[in-house]
Amino acid sequence: MSDGTAIDNGIGLGLNEALDEISDIYVVFDSSWRFVFENRAAREVMREAGFDPHDAIGKTIWEVVTFLGGTAAEASLRKAMSERVVTEWEESYPPDIRLRCRAVPTLDGGVTVVARNMSEQWKSDARHRAAEERTAALQATTAALASALTLDRIADIIVSEGRSTVGALAGSVALLKEDGLLHIIAAAGYNPEIVQRFEHFSIDDDLPFAHAVESGTAVILNSIEERDTRYPHLKETRRMSGGGPLAAIPMTIDGQVVGGLGFTFPADGSIGTENVEFMTALAQQCAQAIERARLYDGEKKARAFAEEANKAKTDFLTTMSHELRTPLNAIGGYADLIQAGIRGPVTEEQALDLDRIKRSQRHLLSLINDVLNFAKLQAGMVQVSVIDFDMDVVASGAEALVTPQILERQLTYRFIGAGERCIARGDPEKVEQILLNLLSNAIKFTEPGGEVTVSLECDDATVTVKVSDTGTGISSDKLQAVFEPFVQLNRTKTSSNEGTGLGLAISRDLARAMGGELTLSSEPNVGSVFSLRLLRAI
Repeated sequence: MSDGTAIDNGIGLGLNEALDEISDIYVVFDSSWRFVFENRAAREVMREAGFDPHDAIGKTIWEVVTFLGGTAAEASLRKAMSERVVTEWEESYPPDIRLRCRAVPTLDGGVTVVARNMSEQWKSDARHRAAEERTAALQATTAALASALTLDRIADIIVSEGRSTVGALAGSVALLKEDGLLHIIAAAGYNPEIVQRFEHFSIDDDLPFAHAVESGTAVILNSIEERDTRYPHLKETRRMSGGGPLAAIPMTIDGQVVGGLGFTFPADGSIGTENVEFMTALAQQCAQAIERARLYDGEKKARAFAEEANKAKTDFLTTMSHELRTPLNAIGGYADLIQAGIRGPVTEEQALDLDRIKRSQRHLLSLINDVLNFAKLQAGMVQVSVIDFDMDVVASGAEALVTPQILERQLTYRFIGAGERCIARGDPEKVEQILLNLLSNAIKFTEPGGEVTVSLECDDATVTVKVSDTGTGISSDKLQAVFEPFVQLNRTKTSSNEGTGLGLAISRDLARAMGGELTLSSEPNVGSVFSLRLLRAI
């Protein structure tokens, strides 16, 4: 052979040369386990594994491959030799050699080993497994981050998961704060003295982290030599940490750098392209989680501020209502005393004036109560007790509440029952309040001679009360506007528009609080129908 490692072993030089051309490894041992022949593929693998193929010929396998003792490979070889049977096994050699072997007894009492080099496939499979593990780790990290709502918790998850996946010695997360400094918010695996020294620093400092954040690009130092050459002033820090290769990855949100993610690897370790890709994805996950946490924190503060403002508003309206109702009740009380003649005779004209005073007093009290009830609803202070009740009783009883207004406006009132017992789920007192609002609204906007109807309908799932009027109706583009607070619509040119515009808004909020809904259908020059729909009791 050209390199002198083959001898005339009885195989024949022509066959030896042919075996040199095959890709499989081919090695022949005599009955004393001495190397007799190695083809070219075998010699290449031996060199890669650190053996001298020239030195092997004439020596036993145990002298050359000293670490075979006690392994599955040794057992298979000895079995093939002693029992004269074919054996198979797989074995690995450093650095990354993987062989699939077969031992075949020879006629002269020796053994021929034929092996296929599986190293590339093995390494490819290993890379594939590592990629799957990184993907699974990234998914697990994403899931963990979904429930993390504080910056400290997010950073801890990133450092913990990242170190474990990439095999880093230590890791840290730094955020760029409003003071223009980078602040370490989580660190693990570092000497506490190092963490304290670099707790916060400027992006203008000559540090890997600062350079990554300032430039928006990753700083990857693949060896101790590269690290010490680029940052000689950090040699002592590197020695204290016991680390080697280093990676600093910027974290960006909408193209703006907000911080960085850093990992230090063991002195004899390596980073690798796959790990850089994983750390970049991890930095992006961290940035997104940090943004969510900041938005959540901002929303929480805004909600707390709004709740405080709402409470202040409710407190003010409650106090104002109390302060206003007290003198208004006094006005009504003194008007009653005067009208009763306790203070002396009352003329007919004075009695009319006293009636006007009392009507105005009741109207003003009604306005104040509307404002207060709406404020309580908005603040969630109104208690709704949902029970099963007979809707027919509540709906039919509404007539007594509005009979004076019906007579005063010269209207016709009708009630149409469902023809069956309708048990609804809701708060009967709140339903009565809604019906009173709807009926008052219908009476106010229906001209004399018109008709107001309350009807009851039931199906398998719902109970519906309808309040209909024969007013001039509302155009379709304004149907939803009537439920907005403080909105009043001129349904006729002559009708009075007194009120706060809160009655329908309050009614719809009460309906929804009971799990129901209040809707409106209307047609100009025909009339309007308000429908209160509640769940039917099972």
